[in-house]
Amino acid sequence: MILPKFLICAAALALSSCASYKAVFAPPSPAPGTRVKWPGKGFKEVRAYCYDYTVENSPSFFINGRMHKGVMDPKGVKLTPAQTQRLLTALAVSQDKQDRTPCYKPHHAYVFYDASGKVAAVFEMCFGCNKFVATPGGLPEYIDYDALWKLTDELGLPLGKGNEFYTDSVCRYRASH
Repeated sequence: MILPKFLICAAALALSSCASYKAVFAPPSPAPGTRVKWPGKGFKEVRAYCYDYTVENSPSFFINGRMHKGVMDPKGVKLTPAQTQRLLTALAVSQDKQDRTPCYKPHHAYVFYDASGKVAAVFEMCFGCNKFVATPGGLPEYIDYDALWKLTDELGLPLGKGNEFYTDSVCRYRASH
């Protein structure tokens, strides 16, 4: 009597564990090279920001409709049309599976503004773990992090490792302006 119950339990555990491994071994979604239509809303300009997410309890770039208090420069850096196209390609074309870690401590945001200056879309990025949050959703699971890193560097935004790096960068910037 004990053996059949054991076999049933073992089979149930094995089947349930297969479901949990499915996501680990699943191919990227959508398939690499697929271009998605994002943000799906019209916009006039894009601005890039660096922020120290540790200044507030929430790591989100916008909190209750206002910009995070840890923003280095509330004006941000305006992207040229060519830079905007490079950004959209980096974000909207699905890439091969990449390594990630569980941290999600974002320090960079790209904000898409409509013609009236209202926020049309937001992309927040943690380069430390290669995770992001996009509003609205709909971006591929894996984006071109290398192209995004190069663009962020080209825009003159601080890029480094660890929260202290960004806290110090924001403090230095604010002290000099």
